Amino acid sequence: MCHLAPMLHNRGNLLSHLNDRLDRGTSMGRSKRSFDWFVKVYRVKGIALRLTRAPVLKNIAMKVLDVDSMNLSYIPVYENIELPSGTAAPISVIEHFIENASHHVILNRCPCRSENGCTEYDRYFGCTFLGDAARGVDPGVGRHVTKQEALDHLHEAAESGLVSMVGKFRGDAIMLGVKDHSRLMSICHCCPCCCLFGSFPGGAREIMEPFVRLEGVKVEVKEACDGCGLCVDTCLFKQINVDGGTAVIAEDCRGCGRCAMVCPLNAVRVTVDNPSYIEECIARISSRVDVG
Repeated sequence: MCHLAPMLHNRGNLLSHLNDRLDRGTSMGRSKRSFDWFVKVYRVKGIALRLTRAPVLKNIAMKVLDVDSMNLSYIPVYENIELPSGTAAPISVIEHFIENASHHVILNRCPCRSENGCTEYDRYFGCTFLGDAARGVDPGVGRHVTKQEALDHLHEAAESGLVSMVGKFRGDAIMLGVKDHSRLMSICHCCPCCCLFGSFPGGAREIMEPFVRLEGVKVEVKEACDGCGLCVDTCLFKQINVDGGTAVIAEDCRGCGRCAMVCPLNAVRVTVDNPSYIEECIARISSRVDVG
């Protein structure tokens, strides 16, 4: 009988979760089978984004993704980031939303890494979703977890070198099959090799505009740079190039800090010059998505 205890416990959790969704009138999301079929599109994400350069397809994509309501920011985890005296690290932005969210879900797998056969990072280290709409995520697609489990997952992502991005992205609501994307916050734990958003620079420029650099973040190259090019290879948005033997940061840098993380000479400087950057970022994202 002992071996039945975990099965009965899991069944009890599932029934409790389904009853909670019914009580709240939460829409049921995609089944695992439907989700698995849907995310196969991630294998051709580059082609799909390039097609948005055509005006007609761009307009369709902007409407489907509700680009005007999108708002996403990378939260740099570079350990040597220079901050104003007395201010908290950028990861506090995501911790705030996890602490205040009504519900927490961690996907059972990362669609980007699993569909692209990632060899650098764990394919089954999934994204995190917050808010009331996350209650609709099918238990076969994602684990409904506690606040502490979501915080632990975030910190594990940072320790493993993944850079998290937080905000509102209707594409995730479509992927999960939940309707109210105004109550669904995405926390994407991105790797530079497979992330869906790495294909966005190949599409229409308007689709890139909702990616907002964290308030006050600056990324600069110091004289120690020898032009090795490692930062070029790791930049998700292709905003670094080597010119005259030195790396140069382009104006559309989104401030993720990956370039600083991989530089063997510590020749990339990431700073925050805005003491109110955490409060301003929280206010900006909260204006687009409600996780309470």
